[in-house]
Amino acid sequence: MICKKCILIFFIIFITNCDSFKRFDQEKYSCTENKLSISQIDILKTNAIKKAYATISGEEFILKINSYNKTEIVLSINDIYITIKRDINEISVSLGNKIFFLSCEIEQFKM
Repeated sequence: MICKKCILIFFIIFITNCDSFKRFDQEKYSCTENKLSISQIDILKTNAIKKAYATISGEEFILKINSYNKTEIVLSINDIYITIKRDINEISVSLGNKIFFLSCEIEQFKM
C-alpha cells in the first residue's frame, strides 16, 4: 500500500514539473494605442525554433530575438529595440535616444 502511494506521489510531482515535455509556447502582448503604433507582439517558441513578430500600423514585421530567458526578452528590428521584462510585466521600446513604455496585456499559451 505504501509503495502505491509513493508511486502516485512521484507520478504527480513528475507530471506537474514537466516543462521539458512542452512542445509549443506562445506569448501574445496586445498593446493599447501608443505613439509607435505597435498593437501586438507575438513570440513563438518550440524546442527547435524561436520567432517573434510585431504588428505595427496594421502590418506584421518579423523581429530578431537578441535575448530570451525567464526574466527578459530583447527583440529588435532595424534601430528599434523592444525589451520585455517578464518578471515585472514591463515593455519598453528604444528608438534612437528615446524610450517609450507600452501598456500591453499578455496572453500565454503552452502545449
